[in-house]
Parts: sequence; C-alpha cells; structure tokens
Amino acid sequence: MLRIASSPFQAIAHPVRRDLLEALREADSPMTVTDLGRRCEVSHSTASRHLDLLRANGLVVSRRSRTATLHALRPGAFEELADWLWAFFSDPPAVAPRRS
Repeated sequence: MLRIASSPFQAIAHPVRRDLLEALREADSPMTVTDLGRRCEVSHSTASRHLDLLRANGLVVSRRSRTATLHALRPGAFEELADWLWAFFSDPPAVAPRRS
C-alpha cells in the first residue's frame, strides 16, 4: 500500500513520482496513465497509485475524457516548492525564473 504524503515535498521525494512529473512537464498535452506508465517504464497500477498521491497533494489534475482519464500538471502547483528552494540561494532573484 502506498502511504499518502502529507506535503508536496514528500510527494516529490519518490523517484517514480518525479519521473511521472517530468513526463507530464515534457508532454505537449495531458497524458493517460497507460502512456505515463510506458514512458516511465512502470506498470499501469504503479503509475496509477503514484498519480493518485500526486493528485492528493495538489501537483497533478485529472479529467475524464470519453474513454480515458487524462492527467496534467496543476498550474502554479510548484510555486510553493520553488519559493522554498529559492530561499536557500545566497542571492535569490526578486522573482524566480520561469521556464517557458
């Protein structure tokens, strides 16, 4: 059984979840759990369990399509993480750089 992480920081601690997040970041459009599992080389059930945890921690959103559930990164979800990390830089920029 996969333990529920209590924060986005714990949610990104697992390498499979980081791989799923990276795949979603690189994707041109929302992805199915099957596509994510293939891309990250994990089983459908493993990808699904990890996506559930990412969704529970507000990092991923899912929506039902006709025949599948599509997953995508939640806009703005990583701002809390980025703000916390920037505090560790000796001279952090006034605004954290955003990837385009």
